[in-house]
Amino acid sequence: MSTATQEASRGREYADRMRWVGEGVTAADVGAELDKLHRAAGGPERVLALARTLNLIVIPCPDRREAGVEEALDRLGTHTPSRTLALREHGENRVDASLVMECAAPTGAGEVGLCHDRVQLTMDAARLQHSASLLAPLLVSDLPTVLWLPDAGSEVPDPALLERAQYALVDSRPSGEAVLGKLAELAAGIRVHDLAWGRLEYWRAATAAAFDPPERRRLLPAVEKVHLRYEPRGLGAALLLAGWVIARAGWAPGPLERRNGTGRVRAVRPDGEGVSIELSEGSDAGGCGGVDALAFEADGGDEVNVTRGGATSSMRDLFAEAIQPQPAFSRGYSPAVTAAAKIVGGSS
Repeated sequence: MSTATQEASRGREYADRMRWVGEGVTAADVGAELDKLHRAAGGPERVLALARTLNLIVIPCPDRREAGVEEALDRLGTHTPSRTLALREHGENRVDASLVMECAAPTGAGEVGLCHDRVQLTMDAARLQHSASLLAPLLVSDLPTVLWLPDAGSEVPDPALLERAQYALVDSRPSGEAVLGKLAELAAGIRVHDLAWGRLEYWRAATAAAFDPPERRRLLPAVEKVHLRYEPRGLGAALLLAGWVIARAGWAPGPLERRNGTGRVRAVRPDGEGVSIELSEGSDAGGCGGVDALAFEADGGDEVNVTRGGATSSMRDLFAEAIQPQPAFSRGYSPAVTAAAKIVGGSS
């Protein structure tokens, strides 16, 4: 180990943060220093317990995403304390580490304070390609492991990380349609919790409810047109929702054609008849997943309209929901993103 420093900061009465940094470290060094930080945080009058509900591995991200990552991790301890292992890349031929132990001190006699820890490991590209073996001894056993890609278009540096994780956490909205193909590949091998998918929950539920009455359900096999209006910068969300409709209806998607600011997709129903799906940009109302309206037209002129009404997702902490090991969050995602990727993959 080249250099190492340790500092302890005692903030407000109920919160402590202790830090250690080192250069040229090994996994054994990191594990030993984490144990020291936990012991140093306690004392004769302070009973502290490690509180962890999952292992969170953070894939390296561009610098422009770093502030958002730090903000999300700062909130994490309040709702989902974890063993956080964040990976970063540098050009040095070594592994550097920064460890933080945060503790909520007990406020009264007989109470137990809770601690969680965050590890940042910075290494060269060659070591990143084998980072799963480096992280293995630092993962807390018997806890679910989450792989977070702060940039949905990032490559996972070591494929073995996917084998260690139970699900991956992404947000496809900032990258839009550009990452749908990559996410379809990812979803084929691991459960994906996409925050953009969570923002579309209202539209999926409202659409299913709209076709719940028997007389409406009979219209679905006869749908010939779908109109989907999205908010500015919401084309990726619109395609994801269109992919869900296509997958649920059992249609075969065609390529996206762009003309005069409008996108059109020709899908094929199981009976061989075509369905025209039109995607157009609408208002910048905000707060409902990037989609503004959805309507279906069937043979004979019957219509089913799904409007946003007062629906909003702006007050939800989707990151807190998506990081939880609940398979329901990703239900229907893989076939939807696969259909959306086929639309984009053949676009012109």
